[in-house]
Amino acid sequence: MKPLLIVALLALSACTNPMLSAEMAVGTGGVSVKPALSGQVGGTTVTVEANN
Repeated sequence: MKPLLIVALLALSACTNPMLSAEMAVGTGGVSVKPALSGQVGGTTVTVEANN
């Protein structure tokens, strides 16, 4: 998982408008958080999300 995170951060360093966001859900099983990294590359928005 760490190598993927490093590759994602390197890819985002070349992006315009890099953003870090998180989707949070609260349910009977507890709280879950799904982080996402996104940015624009050549006018196209690229998003990398965790696969839960």
